[in-house]
Amino acid sequence: MKKLLFFFLILSFASCSKNDSEPEGPSGPLPVITWVMSSGRFTIQTGESIQLVPDIEYLDETSVYTWIIEGKTVGHENYYTFTSDEPGVYYVKLIINNRYGKVEDEVKITVVEAENVEMPEVPEHSDWKFPWTEINVAQGRTIKVKAYMIDNEVSEVFTANEQGRHVVSLNDNGRSRNLVINVCPAPGTYRRTSRGKAMVNRVYEYMPAPGHQVNGYIITGEAYPKDCTHEQACDSVLAHFSRKWSVSLGGQGGYLIAGFDHSVPSGGAAYDLCIKGNPFSYQSEPGIIWVSQDDNGDGLPNDQWFELAGSEYGSDNHTTEYAITYFKPEKAKSAVGWRDSNNDTGYIPYLSYWNPSPYYWQPWVRGSEYTYFGSRLRDRSTYQNGISDIPPYDWGYADNLGDFIDGPAGKMGYYKISNARTWDGQPADLEYIDFIKIQTAQTGSTPNLGEISTEVYYISDYHLE
Repeated sequence: MKKLLFFFLILSFASCSKNDSEPEGPSGPLPVITWVMSSGRFTIQTGESIQLVPDIEYLDETSVYTWIIEGKTVGHENYYTFTSDEPGVYYVKLIINNRYGKVEDEVKITVVEAENVEMPEVPEHSDWKFPWTEINVAQGRTIKVKAYMIDNEVSEVFTANEQGRHVVSLNDNGRSRNLVINVCPAPGTYRRTSRGKAMVNRVYEYMPAPGHQVNGYIITGEAYPKDCTHEQACDSVLAHFSRKWSVSLGGQGGYLIAGFDHSVPSGGAAYDLCIKGNPFSYQSEPGIIWVSQDDNGDGLPNDQWFELAGSEYGSDNHTTEYAITYFKPEKAKSAVGWRDSNNDTGYIPYLSYWNPSPYYWQPWVRGSEYTYFGSRLRDRSTYQNGISDIPPYDWGYADNLGDFIDGPAGKMGYYKISNARTWDGQPADLEYIDFIKIQTAQTGSTPNLGEISTEVYYISDYHLE
């Protein structure tokens, strides 16, 4: 979801009445104008309305409001509702007079053309789905094997007692699917103890879900090349991280997987991982964090994953064993439909004023549909009077204001490996990790900002910062 541009717009909305000290008229204080909504929400579509509500200090019984657009007085209330049927950039000026003098402020509002986007029909799932067909698990651990996108609960819990190759068969209404579990040596066998670089040194997978920032969209630096391969996209993400530039994970389920050149130790109650996003007070886009060890020692993230529990883990706001399938649009400039494991449907909106690319579908994703697996956080976004609000959760998620603190790597989110949980919610007791996955956790969207999409700028080992 678009956020960085809003940061630059904030500069143009600063009130000319603001000073480091209280403004004084000839014999008393002048009013001070501030705005209760953020500048990032001053983009609306034609036909929509936005209510401008200033917060005024030092009002008295002589204070008079005057709202002006293009030199014409349009109101004298303590608020003003703006709307326009014509796209363009508008400046709304507020003047407040009192017995001590006059102050004024100006707000910039961008009005974009409302789009008549064709809404897709969302098909049924083509088949039952599996997050993996083969996986590596350290001896002594358990893992849940489950089929998704079917009416019945078809699953099996496997305990990795004996090393070697094991086949688990799932059956549903006369059909079956075999899945392979390779039981590897005990945890810690392939731990790398040498110190390396703080930042991740490789991006193994970049699989953003559809969204308006993930195909042909440029926010900082160059986007990945047109019609690029998956490998080129991963290299582009790593290059962005080296500059602390943003990459978007798209809608619900979109993810990236990165790895370190060493095993990152768990500090117990201390922080272990640094992840920079760009949340604001009105717009957090939380991503769930997963971690993994290289159980088979091949240097690839093909091993069991563990979710880092955040503040909502186990609550009504948190859903585990969740899956969502996106369907490739047949026509250009169309929204992208989805159906999830609860059989709910929805879409990723097409917003040409953010990204005019004909398709929000990555060129390296083959086929007409793609399914993402993981956990989900409840969408709490709201949109009213042209204003979007996407509140943060308390802690434990990437690109979430609740986690942003000042630390050794700067102001960003800091996280603990000790919060890793097994599939059944128990502490995983990981002594280290080798790989990290970050995944967009909400399905929501708002008309002016688009889909909720976790953004990542940087991932590193806290202990080496």
